[in-house]
Amino acid sequence: MIKKYKSLILILLVTFFSSLIAGYVTRINIDPWYQSLNRLPISPPDWIFAPVWTTLYAFMSIAIWIVYEKTKVSEPSFSKKIIKIYFYHLVINLTWSFIFFYYHLIFAAFINIIFLIIAISILMVLYLPRSRISFILMVPYLLWVIFASVLNFGLYLIN
Repeated sequence: MIKKYKSLILILLVTFFSSLIAGYVTRINIDPWYQSLNRLPISPPDWIFAPVWTTLYAFMSIAIWIVYEKTKVSEPSFSKKIIKIYFYHLVINLTWSFIFFYYHLIFAAFINIIFLIIAISILMVLYLPRSRISFILMVPYLLWVIFASVLNFGLYLIN
């Protein structure tokens, strides 16, 4: 039984480790720079980001795990490829925090988030024929990142 969930545990560990790094970079660089920026009226309160991202990281981990488990025997080359794409996508996700909060490059962060949207979309397209549940689990993530891109571009325009 535990052997079946070994890959899930590994995926969760890697995903949430990247989340911890992003969160740390954000926390140590948010003040005073980010707090001094003009924000859009649609910007959510700061406290909302941690629970939303925690949920999204759990969803994306479960989504890749389902696809990986479904394909590791029947499509072994695909399962290796999809895991690689997933981890590359995590790097793009993580990079945003450095570009935005550490380097304060708002427009470059916007370009990064466009690449993230593309990476999420690629994963979703690859998931759909193999697991409708995995595809659905990625929808909130894609919508949140699109919303984040609007906020990011808005910050660029008004600051």
